[in-house]
Amino acid sequence: MKKIDIEELYWIDWNEISRKPEELNEIFAYIRDYDSRNIEELGKILKLYSNPSGEFTIEFAKIAGEIYKNDKIKFIKALNLVRDEATNLVYVFRMEKIFEDEDKEYTEILSSNQLTEEEIDTTYTFFKMYKTICAT
Repeated sequence: MKKIDIEELYWIDWNEISRKPEELNEIFAYIRDYDSRNIEELGKILKLYSNPSGEFTIEFAKIAGEIYKNDKIKFIKALNLVRDEATNLVYVFRMEKIFEDEDKEYTEILSSNQLTEEEIDTTYTFFKMYKTICAT
């Protein structure tokens, strides 16, 4: 599979790509290879949910949830790079019912001792927004 520039995917015309099923499948297979993605690439993947074309939001919502489930720490580190996406992703997590017990998840992430102070702040903000949105 050829290397795909994830940042460019944000700007492509997803409606046009959807007419090329083989290329579309290749792109999604590449994106879903989470273990080989670095933190910066995961951050770019998280941004795809709010792509300007407004296409494949359901698929990108599921991918964001899968990234979290695959490696919570990498997810938080990636989210820290794209903090502006936090609000969108909170809604995604609510819609996809990612958390079974958000307090437990929050504690687990913080107790990993793998986050910088800035990443801890991002974690706090993300979970606080989640609680606020889910309380409404």
